[in-house]
Amino acid sequence: MNKLIRNGLMLSLGLLVAVSAGAKDIKIATNNTAYAPEEVQKLASTAVKMGVKQPLNMNLVAGSLTVSGSSSTSCVIKVGTANTPQIAGISCK
Repeated sequence: MNKLIRNGLMLSLGLLVAVSAGAKDIKIATNNTAYAPEEVQKLASTAVKMGVKQPLNMNLVAGSLTVSGSSSTSCVIKVGTANTPQIAGISCK
């Protein structure tokens, strides 16, 4: 019975840590998009996963969003010209 309780507690703690780590907002220094904050966070998360370091600079021009940060890596995300981003491609260097 003690093993069952211990395993349940470990699982609960693991899930709590995973949820709290995933809920962290990404720091954005500049952003000229008109996207909703949750959409901006999704795009920022994608760029961070591709190697761009925080704080991020997001610049939307003619359907292409350039995301740069404190590292030399930057990403160009083709998002279209709609009110919500429609990702059609991503290129990071």
